[in-house]
Amino acid sequence: MATQSRTLELDIDSGVALVTLNRPESMNAMNIELRDALIATAVALDTDPQVNVVVFTGAGDKAFCAGADLKERGAKSVQELYDYRRHGRPKFVSAIAGMVKPTIAAINGYAFGGGAELALQCDIIIASDRATFAFPEVTIGFLPGGGACQRLPRLVGLQKAKELILSGRRIGAVEAESIGLVGRVVPHEKLLSAALDLARTIAANPRMSVVQAKIALNASQETTLAAGLQFENEAWLSCMLSEEWRSKISRFTK
Repeated sequence: MATQSRTLELDIDSGVALVTLNRPESMNAMNIELRDALIATAVALDTDPQVNVVVFTGAGDKAFCAGADLKERGAKSVQELYDYRRHGRPKFVSAIAGMVKPTIAAINGYAFGGGAELALQCDIIIASDRATFAFPEVTIGFLPGGGACQRLPRLVGLQKAKELILSGRRIGAVEAESIGLVGRVVPHEKLLSAALDLARTIAANPRMSVVQAKIALNASQETTLAAGLQFENEAWLSCMLSEEWRSKISRFTK
């Protein structure tokens, strides 16, 4: 699969797709073209039989994504902005989160506003020790509207999410890891190799079991315990539809 947008770079190798946000001149700020490209790429990769895991990162050495492209936004009329928010946002706000396949965000620098919200859509976040996170929207008169008000409290707790969103303050990678926003912090120069190594480890496992495990884990955040246990059992049963589990377990019966 080849990307159709200059705003993204795509490389696929050994079951792992590396998606690079490619607007380094604007610190990979999110314009409409980039949003639309991410939506299309998420759909294409999720249905690509050659891809098992997807890694997202940013071009250059400064930013994963600095948030919305405010120059583009400032040039739009109120009606244009309203129409896009009403009709375009719902497609993007869960484009990556809704992927069946596992996703990893490799945060190589600034992850502000919509950039941090993009990372929150991913299953796992690995950060460079130079990474910086912030949800600065309240400082310029609005609020995080790309999912942070819903996803961040689930990840770090309601009180800490309120602190970060209502103050707009920046936090470094170490603090982000300490509150559970980031799964792992690695030296800057080892970020991409660490993310790709993890992706390859996941990609080497049977696809059915990985996908069903992700479904069961996601259910834990959205249902009661009883309903989640039922989701888990259904996911487990679905694995039995694949012959791969039988071939794997047969090694223990010899």
